[in-house]
Amino acid sequence: MGERPVAPTAPELVLETDAGSTVMSPGREYHVGRDPLSDIVIDDVRVSWHHAVLRALDGRWSIEDEGSTNGTYTGGRRIDESGVGPGTLLRFGHPQDGPQAVLRDRPAPEPTHPPDRPSAVSVPAATGTFRRPTTVRPLPSRTVRIGRGSGNDLVVDDLSVSRRHAELLAHTDGTYEIVDLDSHNGTFLNGQPADRAPVLPGDIVGIGHSAFCLVGDTLQEFVDTGEVSLDVQDLAVTVDRGRKTLLDHVAFPVGEKCLLGVVGPSGAGKSTLLNALTGLRPADEGTVLYDGRDLYHDYAELRQRIGLVPQDDIL
Repeated sequence: MGERPVAPTAPELVLETDAGSTVMSPGREYHVGRDPLSDIVIDDVRVSWHHAVLRALDGRWSIEDEGSTNGTYTGGRRIDESGVGPGTLLRFGHPQDGPQAVLRDRPAPEPTHPPDRPSAVSVPAATGTFRRPTTVRPLPSRTVRIGRGSGNDLVVDDLSVSRRHAELLAHTDGTYEIVDLDSHNGTFLNGQPADRAPVLPGDIVGIGHSAFCLVGDTLQEFVDTGEVSLDVQDLAVTVDRGRKTLLDHVAFPVGEKCLLGVVGPSGAGKSTLLNALTGLRPADEGTVLYDGRDLYHDYAELRQRIGLVPQDDIL
C-alpha cells in the first residue's frame, strides 16, 4: 500500500501593526477588528468591530473579510478572501491610508551571551510544555504605562487590571524596573507582590491574567486564558505529627481542557487532595505546577485564577 500523503503545515508568521507584533501559529484563527477582545485590535473608526480573520489551511495562510463596512485591501485591491504570506501588506478601512499590517517570517531565536534566564511562562522545563507568547513587542526605550484604560501605552483588556495599573521604567543603562501605581489587585514579580523592583531577563511580571517577560530584545506578553496544565508531583500530607498519612506521595498530570474526577469514600482524602491542588492548604511535601509555575511559590498571584466549589448546594 502506498503511504498516505501528509498535508503540509503552514509556517508561523509575525503580524506587525502600529500596536505591536503578534506571532501567528497554524491551528487557530486570528480575528482582526476594533473589538477589544479581538486577537489583533485596531483602534480606528474605519475598522469594523469584527473586520477580518486570518487562518492557515492546507499549508498556506489566508485572510478573509468578515463583511466589514470599509473593506480589507491587499495591493490596493479590495478582497473578500486572499492568500497571504511573508511580505504581504494589508490595509483595513481604506486602500491608501487605512491602518496597515505587515506579515513577516518568524525569525529564529539568536543565542545571546550570556544567555537570558528562561522564563517559566515561556519554557516551563519541569513539564516540557511551551507557551507561545500572545504578543511580542520590541523592548521599550522609554517608560511604558500599563493598564486597562485606553490612554495607556500598553492596554490590558482585563477587569482585574486597574485603569492605571503599573509602569515599566526603562533606564538609560538598559535596565528595567516595574512600579505599581497603587493598583487594586496588585502587581507581581515572579509570583510575589511588588511595589517597585528591578526586572531581569526571564522574570515574570504578573498583571491581572497577563504575564510579561523580557526575552532577548523583546517584551513578550502571555495571557492566561485558562487553557493550562497541572502537573502534580509527589504530594504528601500527614497529621498527628506524622503518625497518620492522608496523601501518600501522589503524582499525576492534568492536561489542558481535561476533566478529572476525584472519587472515593468519606475520609479517603478527596478534600485534602483538592485543597492541595488549588493551594488552599498546601501539601507538606511535593509540588503543584500550574502551567509550569510553582503554585505554592507563586500563590499570591495565581490564586486569582483558581476557583474551588466544594459542594453542589454551595454552588
